[in-house]
This record gives sequence, structure tokens and C-alpha cells, in this order.
Amino acid sequence: MFYDLNLPVSTSSGSAQAAQEQLETRKRVELLVHLGYQAVAYNYELTGKLPANHVNPVSKLNLPGVNLKQYSRLTLVVDDVSQNYGLNANNPSVLSYDILAVQPTNEKLFQAACGTFEVDIISLDMSARLPFYLKHSTVGLAVERGIYFELCYSAAIRDATARRNLISNAQSLIRVTRGKNIILSSQAMKAMELRGPYDIVNFGTLLGLNQAVAKDCLSSHCRAVAVHAETRRNTTRAVISVDPVSSLTETEAWKLGNKRKGADAMDKDKANVNKKAKETASK
Repeated sequence: MFYDLNLPVSTSSGSAQAAQEQLETRKRVELLVHLGYQAVAYNYELTGKLPANHVNPVSKLNLPGVNLKQYSRLTLVVDDVSQNYGLNANNPSVLSYDILAVQPTNEKLFQAACGTFEVDIISLDMSARLPFYLKHSTVGLAVERGIYFELCYSAAIRDATARRNLISNAQSLIRVTRGKNIILSSQAMKAMELRGPYDIVNFGTLLGLNQAVAKDCLSSHCRAVAVHAETRRNTTRAVISVDPVSSLTETEAWKLGNKRKGADAMDKDKANVNKKAKETASK
């Protein structure tokens, strides 16, 4: 199952422009489905502190007959270390999105994103020269917390300078992460900037990933991001989540372990007692 977790969307004031953008989004999504993707995240990017009355502007497409998972994503571009960005499970504006990403613009914020921010993805502008060095100790904090780093390939299609910067920065990130916790996304503004999954796998090998890991960056790593996001939304500080036994399906009964076996034994004994009582009464 292949994912593209960064399909940019924007909000326009004019109805005509909004309709045009909706049409362009539909074109990109239909092409993604044609190329073999089974999941997409609509990414809304916001710079600075998240407003208290912020409303999620992302609307998922109605695609009858199409097997496509759709997620809403917020990417917050943070530029002031003194600001309280409210990136926690108590913020209803944050909870209105399926996936939460952050794009730090300096080293202090990058350290905070890796060590303390409650996010699912750290996205850096790889098309420009990074203003700080990537260190294994800092990046390792994010890896330990289950946060993933995003590499977006569409910048390499638009501009030659951006392509050189992207390849150089990506190779640095892959070196310090040792290929762990990386996802590959498009960030495509137009349908012509999209590429098929196996084209992106080949691009990943150019960046220094082996083919198996590059494929994981479009599939299992992205699925891990979705699971991490669900855990973040449904738990307190991602410690524990409790579901009632009644919510389990028959195929999930194994989760009860010996308790389920004990309950089955009790039900069987009770049935035997009822059966003997009926036999006695009939005599």
C-alpha cells in the first residue's frame, strides 16, 4: 500500500478560485490513484502560532467506487522558539487534523521538534540550503519518539538548484538517521509534478537508500505515521489507550488471552449446569 502524505491544499476567498483549486486537487488525486497510491494526506500549511479559533479548512473528496484512504494534515512552520505553539492533545484545533507536522526554521526549534513537540512528522525545506547542521544525537531523539522525517521530491522537478540542494540535504539526513524514520512525499502543486511509486523508489536509491528501505518510505513508514497520529490523538501523552471489551471483534478475541479462555470455560460450565437441571426436571 503506497501513501502520499503531502498533497498541498489552500483556502481561497473567491469562489471561482476556490472551485479551480478544488478541480486541480481532484486531478492530482485521480492521477495518484491511477499511479497506484492507496492513501493521500491533504496538507494545509500555516506559518506561526495556531490561532485559538482555527477551523480545519481541509475537505476530503467524494470519490465513489475508489479505494483511497484520505487524511487531513496540518504543517505548522515554526519560527520563534519563545512562542507556545499549543502542539498538544488538549488543543481542539490540533485534534481536528488526522496528521500533525512541523517545519522548524532554525536549530533551536529543530531540537525542540525532535525532543518535545507532540507531532508525527518533521518536515524541512530541503530545496534550500539548511541553516544548521543535522546531528545524530538530535535526530535520534525524534527516532526514539516515533517521529518521522519527510523528504519531498517535487522541488527536484521544478528547479535545478533546488534539485542539487535536495539531494545534498537528503543525503545528510539519511546519513544521520541511517535510513530510519524517513518518508517520501510529493508536495506536488500540480498533477504534472507527481510520479509513480517505483519512480520514487528509484529516486530514493539515488539519495542513498537501498531499494527495500526506499519502498518502505512510501508504504510501511507512512503507515507507521498514520498509527502514530491516531495514538497521539486518542491517548494522553501517548501512554495508554483503553477500549471496552465489547468493541473487540471475533478476530480480536485473542487480545483477552487467558481471561477469554476463563470466560469460555465459565460459560461452558454454566451451560452444563443448565443442561443437567433440565434433564432432572424432565425425569
